Amino acid sequence: MKKIKFLILLLFVLFVVQVQAQTISLVVNTWPPYVDTALADDGLAMKIVKTAFKQVGYTPEVRIQKWEKALEGSKLGVYDVVGAIWKTRERKGKLLYSNAYLTNNIILVAHVNSQMKFDSLTDLQGVLVGVLKGYEYDEKFMKDPKILKFQANRLTQNLISVQNGKLDVAVADKRLAMYELKHFMGSNSSEFQFLPKPLSSRKLYIAAPIENAGSKVLIAKFNQGLAAIKKDGTYQKILDEYTF
Repeated sequence: MKKIKFLILLLFVLFVVQVQAQTISLVVNTWPPYVDTALADDGLAMKIVKTAFKQVGYTPEVRIQKWEKALEGSKLGVYDVVGAIWKTRERKGKLLYSNAYLTNNIILVAHVNSQMKFDSLTDLQGVLVGVLKGYEYDEKFMKDPKILKFQANRLTQNLISVQNGKLDVAVADKRLAMYELKHFMGSNSSEFQFLPKPLSSRKLYIAAPIENAGSKVLIAKFNQGLAAIKKDGTYQKILDEYTF
């Protein structure tokens, strides 16, 4: 009887260890509608990431941090995964990237009465452009000294400045712009237009510290889970849930 109890206890301990081994720390910063604890399943990006990891037996523990702290902690290996990140040359030396799981279309938002046209960066020279702090926009756009860029902490600030004529256009991720216009601008949302041509498109990834021993496995597993939910239709269902 004692042996049976011991075996049951041993199996229980092994089960707990296995479950704990499948839990990973995932860090992100608040970025609606992609990451936001106020949204269903913590936002669109987190729903995709958590669903893909769940498919292959992992349970991410989501930790919300300011972007600078999240990025630095990820590079140093404090966290297993950063859950929503763009590629840059500087980051590639510190992080392993997954396959892309979303595309961010970066657009220009103008007043509805604006006659402005955008076909190339030269069209933005001498124009008052609102950008957000901490965003890795198109490199040529950021380095062009003739484009007059004004930084804000939130897109809503830039939208109000466009509305009041203090800015000509605001640069924004399209989903973020749609979300903020709907939730924060109310009836005033009809005062804005999206210029047809995007400024750029960026792929969204998860990434893991190069120096962490388990990072290659984590990235490979995520890619496997992502492919699986795309194949069975789950991925498209998630996209359809998050309309703005």
